[in-house]
Amino acid sequence: LTYQGRTVRFDAFPMGIDARSFAEQAESDPVLAEVARIRSESSSQRLVLGVDRLDYTKGIVGRLHAIALLLEREPDLRGRLRFIQIAVPSRANVPEYGRLTDEVNRLVGSINGRFGSASSVPVHYLYRSVARSDLVAMYRAADVMLVTPLRDGMNLVAKEFVASRVDEDGVLVLSEFAGAASEMGEAILVNPYDVDQMAAQISQALLMPAEERRERMRALRRRVFDYDAHRWAETFIDELERTREFAPAPTLRLSSRRELAELEQRLRSAGSMVLFLDYDGTLVPFARLPELAWPDHALRDLLTQLGRSERIDVHVVSGRQRELLERWFGDLPIGLHAEHGLWSRLPGGIWSQPLAVDNTWMERVRALLRQFAMRVPGSFVEEKTAALAWHFRSADPEFGEWQARELQTHLTHALSNVPVEILLGDKVVEVQPHGINKGLVVRRLSASTANAVAVALGDDQTDENLFAALPESGIGIHVGPRPSRAQYRLSDVAAARALLWRLVAPEVEAYTAGSADKRVTLFGSPE
Repeated sequence: LTYQGRTVRFDAFPMGIDARSFAEQAESDPVLAEVARIRSESSSQRLVLGVDRLDYTKGIVGRLHAIALLLEREPDLRGRLRFIQIAVPSRANVPEYGRLTDEVNRLVGSINGRFGSASSVPVHYLYRSVARSDLVAMYRAADVMLVTPLRDGMNLVAKEFVASRVDEDGVLVLSEFAGAASEMGEAILVNPYDVDQMAAQISQALLMPAEERRERMRALRRRVFDYDAHRWAETFIDELERTREFAPAPTLRLSSRRELAELEQRLRSAGSMVLFLDYDGTLVPFARLPELAWPDHALRDLLTQLGRSERIDVHVVSGRQRELLERWFGDLPIGLHAEHGLWSRLPGGIWSQPLAVDNTWMERVRALLRQFAMRVPGSFVEEKTAALAWHFRSADPEFGEWQARELQTHLTHALSNVPVEILLGDKVVEVQPHGINKGLVVRRLSASTANAVAVALGDDQTDENLFAALPESGIGIHVGPRPSRAQYRLSDVAAARALLWRLVAPEVEAYTAGSADKRVTLFGSPE
């Protein structure tokens, strides 16, 4: 994520446990003796285990309802099923947790009253902390482990159970809403909100053949041991080191005050100058809809002053349609270039299309873009003379970016043999004929730039062609945080306008950008 000139990386690092220490403890003599004692006490009973902090997110209430439903459905399990629930006290002074404690106690009593006998009760509820050695012994002794939180970031209990099963036996029943579920697909995954399904899955776990149990457990153990706490820490540190590879290039830093002061002096002292100015994101901020980004009075005044200067030729080079540019700027003494250079109009002249283009591909692409416009609320298709653009600025940001990548893949396959280019702009995917780009404008006006300083300002990928076409003595100025080949970088639209004002009015220290109370200096920071 690039934000305010800074690039931040996000990634997922699923936490592991010290699996080897759990395995070693599971084979220690004290634990083996405790396992033998638990199994002796359970006799012919099947042992089901739950280990949780007493918290309403852990799904203990739903789990108890599932045990009750299982015993009701399968009478043969009564007297043969022993469910041990360890609940570690948590936030005992909070009223909500006090009510949860009461509800769990009530359910345990109800289940034992309904399905217990003089010699056996189905639920053994331990409301206390347990020593790790005793916990590992219970992990090893259990036939089925229930880890069924309503929501959990990870849940390491599931991994502890697996690491402790050195005998490669036992079945893990795991909530699909625990983070660990994405790593532990060999477990029986359940929806903890669906009590009926949970009861059925516990029954399946109890009836699972020995070979299937071992096959699942072997796969789980490989993953838990491969991605243990040590591997997690190493991966995290390695990725921190690797961020150097993804760190912003030197060009991503904003040009310093000294650099901009030297640039300003160079431009002021130039005998003549040709300005190539992008519009959206450079002269005006982006709007949710393209037609809403009309020029304010301050911008029109700025372009008028630039256009009237005897030493400056001004050209607005935009992806916009020529009709819109004509409506906004047709009365100003500046050159206009629409649809990335397909259409051009010199100051006071008429629009011309220097290049002929093949539009036979457009119908096929139009149908695809409209499909995505229907699929993504807030997106729409913009049609130009020889280009089509899918805008998603008003769509859900995450969904829009995802669908933009999908669209790019579809377009790449659909147009593999068609002479067109796929341009990725700011919240827009555009398709246009190959060879049509903003660099054409610079090349067409090369005679005008021969003895003048050529200066280009732009903010996105389409403007890189503009910078690339500049003569060797030309000056590229990038606006915003994206990577660029331009030599200079300004923070935002306000800073770009401030620089342009300085070229025609050195005595003006600042100008108003859209509101009377926001004065912005050359460097884009409030005065």
